[in-house]
Amino acid sequence: MTPPRPEAPSRARVLDFAARTAELLERAARARAAEAADTDPTADRPADRAAGAPSDGDGDGDGVRRLRDEAARAVDGAATLVVVGEKKRGKSSTINSLVGVPDLLPVDADVATGVHIVVRYGEHPRAVAHLRSEGDAPEAPPRAEPIPLEGIAEYAAVDPRTGRPRRLDVHHVEVELPVPLLDSGLELVDTPGVGGLVGGHAELALAALENADALVFVVDGSSELTRSELEFLGRATERTAETVFVLTKTDSYDAWPTVVERNRELLARHAPRHAEAPWFPVSNRARRDAVAAADAGELQEAAELLEESGFEPLEALLRRRIAARAAELRLANVVHVALAALGVPLAEQELRLRSLQQEPGLAAEVERAEEALRLLQPESAQWRRALTTGSRDLKNTLQLGFRRSLNDVRRVAEEKIATSEPAALAEEFPAELEAQVEAVWLQLDNAARRGLAVLEERVRRECSTVLDAGKADGSAHGSADGSGPGTELALVEDGAVIRAERGTLLPEMVHSTHRDGGPLGMLENVMPSVGTAATFGTVIGLLTSSVLLPAVASYAMLAVLTRRRRQRAELGRVRGDATRHLNRVLTELTTEIPAQITDHVDGLADRLGLALDRAIADERLRLERRLAEHRRNLAASAAELAAARDRTRRRIGALTTLRDEALALAHGLAATGRPDPDRS
Repeated sequence: MTPPRPEAPSRARVLDFAARTAELLERAARARAAEAADTDPTADRPADRAAGAPSDGDGDGDGVRRLRDEAARAVDGAATLVVVGEKKRGKSSTINSLVGVPDLLPVDADVATGVHIVVRYGEHPRAVAHLRSEGDAPEAPPRAEPIPLEGIAEYAAVDPRTGRPRRLDVHHVEVELPVPLLDSGLELVDTPGVGGLVGGHAELALAALENADALVFVVDGSSELTRSELEFLGRATERTAETVFVLTKTDSYDAWPTVVERNRELLARHAPRHAEAPWFPVSNRARRDAVAAADAGELQEAAELLEESGFEPLEALLRRRIAARAAELRLANVVHVALAALGVPLAEQELRLRSLQQEPGLAAEVERAEEALRLLQPESAQWRRALTTGSRDLKNTLQLGFRRSLNDVRRVAEEKIATSEPAALAEEFPAELEAQVEAVWLQLDNAARRGLAVLEERVRRECSTVLDAGKADGSAHGSADGSGPGTELALVEDGAVIRAERGTLLPEMVHSTHRDGGPLGMLENVMPSVGTAATFGTVIGLLTSSVLLPAVASYAMLAVLTRRRRQRAELGRVRGDATRHLNRVLTELTTEIPAQITDHVDGLADRLGLALDRAIADERLRLERRLAEHRRNLAASAAELAAARDRTRRRIGALTTLRDEALALAHGLAATGRPDPDRS
């Protein structure tokens, strides 16, 4: 018998704890600042503050800000579900069914999504298009423009005639709906659907999975998984922790149970990571009819249709296993940040108590810590060398990854050019190439964020190594997780490395023309085939001894050969156009992107260096003040020391109580983070 899962601490309980912790830290910082002003008139002089000299409460202020920000993310954050599927599999219909709005996203057979559409909870239905214009700075966020819900297709869809997005200035579209499923903590992301899971669409969807909580993969009951679908799933193995399969059109294909079993076999062979993922057969038609019946007041019929649709088990799993797990992860982050924030003042107060107890040798410990800090300041310090070599290595890694991505773009594009029919190539190639390029942008941004985070941690660790060597005094800036100055610089999240500027960076595909009309054009097309047609007619005449038949045969052969010649010429023209467009796009990218990589990494490295310089200077000043305070305590009267010890012990008690509560919350969240025993 499976033991019951422990109940996770509620969101309200964790957020209440975070609010109480932030309030206590703020009060403690104000009290210490007031005490410092009373005992040391130079501690918070305006001139010192203007020059950037910290007070003892500054570190707490940073911790409180981070704690409040993390709590806000836990309130507003949602589990991100990236919805992926081949064209005409019912992807948009499935999203419409999940939110209970049948006409939200366009589901016409000839309409495909051209940009990301994010569907999240909102108290009132609304849609917003995020637009970028040619003159916008790369770091500027897209402009938000409200649009009607019925206008989503105009802003987010691909023009079926040209294969290009209808609006080149649209970066993405966000939709808010007062839907219970979304209010449970889910956010749906509809990925661009340009020609199915091939080429650019697959790359873009894979890149989007980097920051997703789950993949919702939509197929239908008509046939087993295709090669491109299996290839995509194989590549998506390491991108997301959770995969859910939705099989649509169960009302149209009676053999769908056999299809599901066959798909499980294919997954076990080609994408084993997803072999045990749950499958949910659904009928979007029944779900739509259930909504209509409910709107008409036919509640019994609506309930029957809803059960028939198969969406209730799917929605239950999304709530229970994905939304709840993502919420628990965000709550765990709140508790982790709170522990780090509590560690700073708690260590500070414990050190102050040691000083108030006049422990021998404490002054020597503080002086050793000061000496350790001095080792971090010369230009030859180890952390500076780590920053220089690390940023250089990161630039080289990003440049190499970018070149490899461009090679992949060229390979896929050249395969498309070599195998596509002229009409399909002319219509689909620009949009698919644009999707591939957008995927390169997103992959580069993801790689840069990971690399910068590793670099930041490496440099911080170099600082901590030196600090820890002289930290026998229990330095006040050692946090609960053992980190040192500069731990929470948070530089990586400042913005994208490179922004994909749809319609402003990439050139338009130029379609060449060939004037083959008029008498000369006709002669040019016909004359090369006349000899072959005449020979064919002569052979027919000799074989049949007929007068009329050779002429008919010659004319027919001439028409066939002329048409084939025109088709070859058209294919060559379109392939030439596509090849030239590919080369222009790749030239633009190789010209612009390497410089942007260098500028961005160098800029972040400079900021990281300045931040660490400030952190080291701040820590040195704190140690100097601590040493001065300790010397004052050595000269203080017994009554003064007793009163100060009493205040300090009360503060330590309050901070310790909150720390113990945080540890209990962290334990409860970790226990509920185990895999769900009813996984199916």
